[in-house]
Amino acid sequence: MNIRTDIVQEFKNGDILSKILLINGALFVLLWVVEILASITKPAIYGAVLSFLSAPTDGMLLLKKPWTIITYMFFDTSFLSLLCNMLFLFWMGRLFIHLLNEKQLFATYIMGGVAGVVLPVLCASATSAIGILLNPIAAVLAVTVATATLAPNYKVYMLFFGEVSLKILAIIIVAVELLPLLSLSSSFNSQLIAVSVSKLGGILYGFAWAKLYSKGTDIQEWFVRLYSNLERKASESSHIHVSKKNKRDESYVDFEEVTPKANQAEIDRILKKVAESGYNSLSNEEKENLFRHNS
Repeated sequence: MNIRTDIVQEFKNGDILSKILLINGALFVLLWVVEILASITKPAIYGAVLSFLSAPTDGMLLLKKPWTIITYMFFDTSFLSLLCNMLFLFWMGRLFIHLLNEKQLFATYIMGGVAGVVLPVLCASATSAIGILLNPIAAVLAVTVATATLAPNYKVYMLFFGEVSLKILAIIIVAVELLPLLSLSSSFNSQLIAVSVSKLGGILYGFAWAKLYSKGTDIQEWFVRLYSNLERKASESSHIHVSKKNKRDESYVDFEEVTPKANQAEIDRILKKVAESGYNSLSNEEKENLFRHNS
């Protein structure tokens, strides 16, 4: 079995976390191929593709490109950045699913990513710090912080550090990710502000959702319900499609199935004749009727 087949099977049979990881990886490769082809033919194409996928933090521009609210959280232009994000998502995502379920994981990823756009847009409207977003980090941080909030004392083993609780690990991760904001005290960098505030949006969403969830309020229940309904409809549609292939037309009558039941008295008569006079005493029509009955 080759690598491509393995990936396809993993995508079909894997859970939502596996699908998110595979989608991010596949889209990175696709973007990398576009960059190579563009460098050979027309470099401006790559820039146009990035612009099409990136989420602007300018509210008016975002209204013109609403799809970017989703696309921005599934693409990355740096392999090292993608690797770090996917590793953290894998580790924290597995633990998240263990604590809750994969549908809640997907909801947290998507809603955390949305928060990673909404907060920078609000910030830009107040500070004019307009930038562009193309990175899954806000969604990943939402899952990371939500997991640590749900199980703050859960211990994980880290090389050189030994056992560390999730709350300490999350604090370290958040501090490292938001550290660039400290460098803005003496300089104004709108793109850096946009990216940092996007991360903050994911962090705040993950923390807020987990805190509310632990108190009995699930603010993303509607998303989970919507996803479940879409999943059920897709499954039903698939089953209907398969059954239609095998289902006979309702107007079709299988006389080979109906005839024996409809002529049971005739079959009894034929069997009595066989018992009295033997099979060879039957006419060709009687033999055919008996054959139909026994088939």
